[in-house]
Amino acid sequence: MEEQRERPPRREEGAASNRRKNNSHIQNASQQQGGTQNPLPLGVAPARRNPFSMQILAEALPQGIRIPTLTDYDGTGDPEDHLDKFLAKADLLDMSDAGYCKIFRTTLSGRAMVWFNQLPAHTIESFEQLSQRFLHHFSINKRYPKAASYLFTVVQQEQESLRDYVQRFSEAVLEVQDLNHELLASILQQGLRRGRFRESIAGKPPTTLDELLKRVAKYIRIEEALKPKAEVDNKRKIREGEKRDPRREGLANGQRHIPPNTFAKYTPLTVPRAEILTIAEQQGIVQWPRKMKEKPKRLKSDRYCRFHKDRRHRPEDCYHLKMKLRS
Repeated sequence: MEEQRERPPRREEGAASNRRKNNSHIQNASQQQGGTQNPLPLGVAPARRNPFSMQILAEALPQGIRIPTLTDYDGTGDPEDHLDKFLAKADLLDMSDAGYCKIFRTTLSGRAMVWFNQLPAHTIESFEQLSQRFLHHFSINKRYPKAASYLFTVVQQEQESLRDYVQRFSEAVLEVQDLNHELLASILQQGLRRGRFRESIAGKPPTTLDELLKRVAKYIRIEEALKPKAEVDNKRKIREGEKRDPRREGLANGQRHIPPNTFAKYTPLTVPRAEILTIAEQQGIVQWPRKMKEKPKRLKSDRYCRFHKDRRHRPEDCYHLKMKLRS
């Protein structure tokens, strides 16, 4: 029986073997460079990297643990504020140091998650180390306490109520560290508009913060009690202004009401309007208006408008004739 020859490998098997060799070479090169990622050929999946040590990765979270809900940190807010909120909720759980690390990772997103994924593999060995790196990297976003002089910039606006201003001032006070509360009354007085409350503080400065707050509450009640009457007075003035008819006011003062011009400018004429009216009359293209009623005292007037057949004005001053010629 003829000896069987060894079958040569198919082209697909050879290609798969080459891919395995390439992946092996890439993985070895990555390990030699301390975990540094190199661009991988198309179709080759990168090896999963994790900044946590093998000890942290090996420890599992307790069964049935409820991960606390917390707003994600995307790398734009105060990192210390996010860390404090995380610890306030995580301390309620019975977790190990590894549990803190794993759950803290779930609160990151955006640029913060990119930062975490770029940490060298297996270099985080404790939550303290992770939190210190986190605070250091995003320290540029940390909010620092403001000096007491900052409060002098918080002034009451023209239409701002006392309640709104005091609320805004109180929020600014929280941003100042180690503030002497005895200075609050004088600082608050500087930012107030002229009024009863400012006069009260200037005349009898409060000696304690508690006295200041009581005085503030008193004058807020006074301001809000008087506010409805002021609003009613303003609305009444607006209604009275709307009821006023400028035409009636003009007639009451003996002034003749002149309607507003329909056109901002009229085309300059080289011929007097009376002459144009005569030509139009000869051609039969004039639409005569109703004759105006004559008054005995105007019968002797030297003014006469042929368009209205009236002695109250001249053709050159006739508003309706201007409009006819313009149209």
